[in-house]
Amino acid sequence: MKHRKILIVEDEKITALDLELTLVDLGYIVVGSAANGENAIEMAQQLKPDLVLMDIHLNTPMLGTEAARIIVEKQQLPVVFLTAYTDNRSLDAASNCLPYGYLVKPFEKREVDATIRIAFARYDADIEIRLSEQRLRLALDAAHMSVWEWQSPSTLNTNNTAQLVAVDPPGVISQPLDMLLEHIHPEDRIAVQQDVENTAHFSRIIRMRKSQQSEYRRVELFANLFLWSDNNCRVVGVAQDVDDRYKADEKLRQASAVFNCTSEGIIITDGGRKIISVNPAFEEITGYELSEVEGLDPDDFLHARRHSDQFYPRLHDEGKNFWSGEIGCSTKSGHRFPAWEHVCSVYDEVGHLTNYVFTFSDISELRRAEKNLARMAYLDALTGLGNRVHMERVLEDAMERRDDSRSSVAVLYMDLDGFKVVNDTLGHSEGDRLLQILAQRFQDSVREGDIVTRIGGDEFVIVVQDIESEVGLRKMAQKLLRAVQAPIELNRETVEVSVSIGVAISKPSIKDSDELLRAADTALFEAKHQGKNRICFYDFVLAMESGERLRIERHLKQALNNHELTVEYQPLIDIDNQRVRGAEALCRWYHPELGMIPPDRFIPIAEQSEVIINIGAWVLQESCRAIRGWLDAGIKDVSVAVNVSVRQLCDTSFCNIVAAALKKYDLDASSLELEITESALQSNDRVRNQLDQLRTLGVRLAIDDFGTGYSSLSRLKHLPIDRVKIDRSFVKDLPNDESDIEICRAILALCKVLDMQVTAEGVENEAQLNMLRDMGCGCIQGYYFSRSLVHERFIEWAKAYNKIA
Repeated sequence: MKHRKILIVEDEKITALDLELTLVDLGYIVVGSAANGENAIEMAQQLKPDLVLMDIHLNTPMLGTEAARIIVEKQQLPVVFLTAYTDNRSLDAASNCLPYGYLVKPFEKREVDATIRIAFARYDADIEIRLSEQRLRLALDAAHMSVWEWQSPSTLNTNNTAQLVAVDPPGVISQPLDMLLEHIHPEDRIAVQQDVENTAHFSRIIRMRKSQQSEYRRVELFANLFLWSDNNCRVVGVAQDVDDRYKADEKLRQASAVFNCTSEGIIITDGGRKIISVNPAFEEITGYELSEVEGLDPDDFLHARRHSDQFYPRLHDEGKNFWSGEIGCSTKSGHRFPAWEHVCSVYDEVGHLTNYVFTFSDISELRRAEKNLARMAYLDALTGLGNRVHMERVLEDAMERRDDSRSSVAVLYMDLDGFKVVNDTLGHSEGDRLLQILAQRFQDSVREGDIVTRIGGDEFVIVVQDIESEVGLRKMAQKLLRAVQAPIELNRETVEVSVSIGVAISKPSIKDSDELLRAADTALFEAKHQGKNRICFYDFVLAMESGERLRIERHLKQALNNHELTVEYQPLIDIDNQRVRGAEALCRWYHPELGMIPPDRFIPIAEQSEVIINIGAWVLQESCRAIRGWLDAGIKDVSVAVNVSVRQLCDTSFCNIVAAALKKYDLDASSLELEITESALQSNDRVRNQLDQLRTLGVRLAIDDFGTGYSSLSRLKHLPIDRVKIDRSFVKDLPNDESDIEICRAILALCKVLDMQVTAEGVENEAQLNMLRDMGCGCIQGYYFSRSLVHERFIEWAKAYNKIA
């Protein structure tokens, strides 16, 4: 107790000296003496005494009590007041500083010694308490726990409002119960309140948060009830943050659920690949129980082929720590099955290999499904024949074998004639039935090794391998023609169709399967061009024509950009009024190298690609520009007829293109007449919708080459048509051919009944003109009046014909 260091704070020097002598005589060490509060604070910080003897009223503005409060708060030193004042104000101020003693002057030596000794005893005890609290605080912090204490003014089962008493450790709950409940998740509040008010001891995991802005965390509460002698109760407990542990446990529970419930087999081995655990799916897939395989390497019984000892080192060397792939496995009964296996290596914190985890699944069904899908990928679902993919593969293989064996391969490219009529009139189900019957007939008409395929719609391709002679191939094609021509019994009626066949035989000039197929397609095109229901072989002439077609197609793509196309106009004459009523716009192509290419050569080629859409839109613009020029030149009441292809009518933007052209040149819609072929009218519902929209727009519609299509007379009255053009094939032999005369009369009579106008095209002499005029035809077009003219020349010609100055 002796030899403790004491700092004296006294403004009277004699009193301070006397006090210093007394303390030294008692065995204490006086480290210094301060006369005011400011010096006392500074010296206490520098000299670090064990105790401060403090006078209250010093000869400075700062009182001793104020200096004592600062010393206690900042340095936690014990302070004993030595003063002559005992008034309540001084005592209250001293009490607030939590002093360890209060001596009243004058003092006796024994009183000073007793007070200081008691002060040091209390101070030492407080230090032990603080150290104990600090250890507790550190322990609570390490365990993520906090202490809480709840005091009830009543008995255990009371419902009175409860208050929390003050506590020191960090994180301890120090709000009233209702404020505490605000930090608890709403779903947990009632249970906590019931536990606190009605239970002697409890533990519960709840969700809490420190503030309104923080997230809820899992906290485990432990508490016990203490009953005081005054019948009041306190609940004291600890709250431990277990959120991380809870989430870890949750992951373990999830992992356990996956381990036990997944359909994949799971094997866990040690670092030496000895099995330590398997899941239920492993037992179900393989038939082995854990007791039968524990301690074994999966290579010993599961894998049909051992993973070599080189596999596992490579697994680690590649740095991926996992491998996936297909492997053969065996069940306990010896059944082999394909499995998809995933192997993963597991390491501890210091990087030592601890385990392998194998997951595998039986993919037998998947492989069977893949085989079925692969088979279906090569089959036509409707007919059961091979599809285009199958045909291409078979043809490629046959061409490769041809190169090795020097044998010939042939392709028969077939397209049904009249199938669309059956499909449209009897319905798609009857059309499908027709294709199925014909597919069977095709198979019955070829050799066993020949491959019959349906490549789309009503198109079929037969690949014939190892051809013996062209004569035998022609006999096969004729047999196919006869097979198709035989009447076909459908559900609703009996129908008859025909087929066009293009045949190509592999030759040294044909390099690959694509060329051979294109050759057969070219021959098919020629067979249809010759009148359908016939066979056409690809030969030198067709090869030349095909080459020209390809050359035209290649140049045609640049013709529009190179300004090689032009529009000429052939006059349309109103023979009743002897005036020009308009003209037909005819596209002409003047190629710098190939010369003038007739429309009947390049238009069909353009119609087989998207080029026709661009050309058609350009012709429409030029025609509307021409009408504006005619009107401005004084040629009134004229219109222009523009031919429109099926591809244009199937383009959903076509009506907008027409409307934009009319608006650009400020034209009335009736000044534009669109000519449509009969085949286009039979195309699809989209075309019919386009025609209705054009009619609504005010554009007039005409059927071009009328009478050359298929059964158009029966449908004419249902179509939004304004004009019919009699095809030149019915005009050229007038007035000498009685059949043509009757056809022209029938067309004119029908159109009169349906209130449609008629134009006869191809009129080249006066006799034809007179007969058509006598029949009642009001509009004539042909060389008798004029060939097609460029825009400026047409203006001159029309003004002269109409006698316009």
